[in-house]
Amino acid sequence: MIPARFTNGEEGVAVALDGLVLELVSSGAHAPGRPVEVTLALPDGALVVHAKSRGSRRRDDGRFDVRLRLVTLRREERERLTSALAPAP
Repeated sequence: MIPARFTNGEEGVAVALDGLVLELVSSGAHAPGRPVEVTLALPDGALVVHAKSRGSRRRDDGRFDVRLRLVTLRREERERLTSALAPAP
């Protein structure tokens, strides 16, 4: 899991990347289609990603499962993100 901070101050954690869809657990919901900017605290330095929300679903603990479609992610940034989300051996 990677700590994440949205520009509106919400916090969360990135839990998975499936192609260009980043899955997070967040303190707030994000309406579908809404532009989102998130700063991810990767082990090798911060990564700012721009995305559009694909929607949110409330969890039993009051937080939200959020799916974001990444719109500006270079190959080397995706590799950094994929590596950071990979399970430790």
